[in-house]
Amino acid sequence: MEHNIGRSRLGRPSQAHSSARREAAAGNPPAKRGRRRQGQPPSQGTHDNEAGGSGATRSRSRRQQVDDVDVDAAEDGNVNVGQYLADDADWLDEDEDEEPREQQMQQQPPHEAPHQPPHAPNLQPEDGYPGGPSNFSLLTEYHKHRAIPIWNAEPGDEKILKKSMRAITNGKRVINLPKMDRNVDWFWRAIEATGLEPLTRTNYSIIDHGVLTAFAERWHSETSTFHIPIGEVGITLDDVQCLLHLPIEGKLLNHRKISRAEGVELVNTYLGVPESKCWEFFIDTHGPHITYGGLAFVYTTRWEEIDKAVSENRPMHEITVLRQQCIRAFLLFLVCTTIFSNKSQFYVDVVYLSYFQDLSDVNQWNWGVAALTYLQHYLDDSCKAGGMQVAGYLSFYQGWIMMHFPKMTVWRRDPNYREEMPRNATFSTGQGHRDPVLYRQFLDNMQVSDFEFCPYDGHRHVRPLIDVCWFSGWLRCGSLKAKHLPERVLRQFGHVQGIPRDPAAGAPAGMSLLQIDRVFMEEVEMRMIDEEMRGPTVVRAWDHVPGYISWFYKVSHPIMRPIAAPEAPPRPANLEVLIEEQESQSVPDTFDICRNVRTELRRALEANEALPGTPIYETVNRVLGFVEPAFLYRSRRRLPGRGRFDPHDAARRFNTQ
Repeated sequence: MEHNIGRSRLGRPSQAHSSARREAAAGNPPAKRGRRRQGQPPSQGTHDNEAGGSGATRSRSRRQQVDDVDVDAAEDGNVNVGQYLADDADWLDEDEDEEPREQQMQQQPPHEAPHQPPHAPNLQPEDGYPGGPSNFSLLTEYHKHRAIPIWNAEPGDEKILKKSMRAITNGKRVINLPKMDRNVDWFWRAIEATGLEPLTRTNYSIIDHGVLTAFAERWHSETSTFHIPIGEVGITLDDVQCLLHLPIEGKLLNHRKISRAEGVELVNTYLGVPESKCWEFFIDTHGPHITYGGLAFVYTTRWEEIDKAVSENRPMHEITVLRQQCIRAFLLFLVCTTIFSNKSQFYVDVVYLSYFQDLSDVNQWNWGVAALTYLQHYLDDSCKAGGMQVAGYLSFYQGWIMMHFPKMTVWRRDPNYREEMPRNATFSTGQGHRDPVLYRQFLDNMQVSDFEFCPYDGHRHVRPLIDVCWFSGWLRCGSLKAKHLPERVLRQFGHVQGIPRDPAAGAPAGMSLLQIDRVFMEEVEMRMIDEEMRGPTVVRAWDHVPGYISWFYKVSHPIMRPIAAPEAPPRPANLEVLIEEQESQSVPDTFDICRNVRTELRRALEANEALPGTPIYETVNRVLGFVEPAFLYRSRRRLPGRGRFDPHDAARRFNTQ
């Protein structure tokens, strides 16, 4: 039977699946796109396609043919590599590969109905989940969350309870990268002008996989916050500016996928890498990418060429070109090992080089929003039941945990830290627990004193709380989107936490990337949380409105394991005491009220403010008659041996006096 592979375009066979047709002709069944056939080696560096380039799986059959090309001949210019790669549509971006959906449906035979995916059943139980939520108005995607198997796991199920996600971090790469002395003025002055220099100080060589897993379990993409027993807490733009000292104002990053040809032009023009070498990089990484080692080699090579050019007294314009290439290579390495650290752990995406074409414009981009959006993108994936790894700027992620939960993980204060540095540089991390069990128990049994709501009060002279921190809405970085909803974590801004509005009110569904750009750049003041919504400032850091905790436990699942979750009420023990104490202080005693009223009325009579025979005099005496029985009742209750006290009798006796 002949395999029906590929499509026709304008009456001619398409090249979109030429590799699959060749495999079918050889007797091998075609593999589905995006899946690996048994026996194939795993792809090097597969990750999300947000940054650009086609996926590794789409290009594997063509890659096997490229292995037969004489690379030395390509470097000598005898092989047109660009034309060779362009011959097969498997190397094209998926957007160029796919035909419009309407055209595909028109080409289907009349008797074949287009495939319709089955409607997903409503998997939410009517009575709610054990441990919550019982109300699904907030966590609409909870049936996909990793908290469900953790709650349901047996106590001895180590496969679920002790499993840590793979935390993909590149902090060591930044720390170990050779750097010029701080007195090399031309280099560090340019790096500091970009606003990215703090990223050289905010990285950890040791990452605690267990604590990162324990918090990823509590992340919910519907609210973009962590759900813990005391309520919602989150990573805000204020955390970004204080922990990383990155700019949180400016243009949102708006890159798109680029083709290999565009990547070659970028790398050749702005890093000075020969085109043949660029193609070699892209072949090895299956797309417009450069390995970390390859980019570090470009940076150190330009550094050596600069020193040689200066020693040889070469023209200044040549030295300037080499210096700019060296700075761009360093910046690309820096942002791709921190802000844009992806799941590949193997290469950087060339598309980010486009932001360093003009070094004087780098500081106009909003790198803080990019760091927050990229991290939240990976947290959204890792909180699902099938999530196995977490990426993004994990040093920033762990720094946020240590700053707000100082008692939770292993760290010591860096002796070289100064207050003008980013707060992420405060910590020198230690080796924590590999599995999340102890961290999960800590969070399940935490007290309100375990969370530091406002840890930056002593840092405000360096990074004041600016207005954009109150922005409520969508953020974006390239094609990725993330919610920023400060109204859900008001206590982190020093305000009493109320029951927040629906997340869609701040971040409406369906907003396009262009709309997000327009709102953030032109309407940011209209989208800020105003004074009325912020409410009063806190007296105690954990203050919230009455009913917030009971509402939260209905719509959320703040405790992960039933062993650590009491039946009623499902809150930390001392939180109940604190709430009762607060309520007792906020409601005045009735007896004290009556005593104050009697004292004031008697004073008014003694001062002749109400003269006998006037209506006000009669009113004052009548009010005194209303409050006096309270004192008679209190005194007679204290006398032993007396019968039941009749307040009406006391009132009659008082009026006859």
